[in-house]
Amino acid sequence: MNAGYLAATTAESLLAPVLPLASRELRLSVGDAGLALACLAAAIAVGNLAGGAALVRLGPRAGAVGPLLVAAAALALVSTAHGRAAFLAGQALVGLGAGGFFASGLFAAGAMADPGRRGSAMGLFGISFSAGLALAAALAALTGQRSWRLAFLASAVVCLASAAALALVRMPGRPDPPGPDGRGALRRLMGAPLAVGGTAAASQYGTVSFLPTFAVAAWGLSPQAAAAWLGVARALSIAAKLLAGSRADRRGARATAARTGLLLAATGLAWTALPAAWAALAAALVFAAAVSALGPVANALALEGFGARGALLGVFRSAQIAVGSAASAAIGAAASHVGLRPTLLVAAVLPGALALIDRRTGTGRPPAARDG
Repeated sequence: MNAGYLAATTAESLLAPVLPLASRELRLSVGDAGLALACLAAAIAVGNLAGGAALVRLGPRAGAVGPLLVAAAALALVSTAHGRAAFLAGQALVGLGAGGFFASGLFAAGAMADPGRRGSAMGLFGISFSAGLALAAALAALTGQRSWRLAFLASAVVCLASAAALALVRMPGRPDPPGPDGRGALRRLMGAPLAVGGTAAASQYGTVSFLPTFAVAAWGLSPQAAAAWLGVARALSIAAKLLAGSRADRRGARATAARTGLLLAATGLAWTALPAAWAALAAALVFAAAVSALGPVANALALEGFGARGALLGVFRSAQIAVGSAASAAIGAAASHVGLRPTLLVAAVLPGALALIDRRTGTGRPPAARDG
């Protein structure tokens, strides 16, 4: 399942690094490039919803293998595209396949883990996402100069290999179909899981995405140095995800989210307000790495709150993407009116509100630990 998530993430992450070369060869305008990114993002959201429905109706094996096969076929289509229409259609299909995997992947990864190790399983699942981002960048770097098409073909091979493995390994059964408590599960989705997952998406796709721009403008870094600095933060995020997953097993997901939110607020305030560039850089490094820790915690909360209703896992992921997209647009609009520093200061300290979700847990320990 982790390999499948890596494959799906690689597929959906290839567009950005190869877009300059593809645009030059296919004569895509800036508007066409933006449309391609929009088609991909929208299709991922739709794929998340379809994947949740497929999980309930077909089970996690078909719900995972099918989307990976769709993604592989779409990647092959993109690799042969010689015009704008085929390229855009291929990106939409890539998004459907990659997004469709998430619900089955998350459900099965949680179902196969022991209850006391579910947080650690979510940490590993989150690392697969980071590995997919890294693999997409590596494929683009290795093949892009000669032919960006090879990167898509290589990603298709990864999807096919993962699909073949998932067709053979032992898998859990289907989750429960929607029942009388559907509204209750939906309320649980709109509570702590979406609060943590939405904060993670808003910080990752919004705040952190503007950090390199801020580093160049406020600290005088070169664009290359800012990109390298962000790469270091991405590497540190792997350790942050493992640590967060382990802590969620020991202390509870809500308590872990609350403490991570406070850490983000403190470091966010530091890197947006400190006058010393070196101190601000150090705080920003911690902030960018710690943001990734919220992902496994949100997934653990989702499995605990409504994981038995598999269709809602797709809704959960789609809602996260929507929050991240809205946050990115809001930060850009606000920065153009009041400036980048005050906008990012507000955005960076908002995760501190996660401290409020720990009030219902008392000791903050997992339910199994409290019940003995």
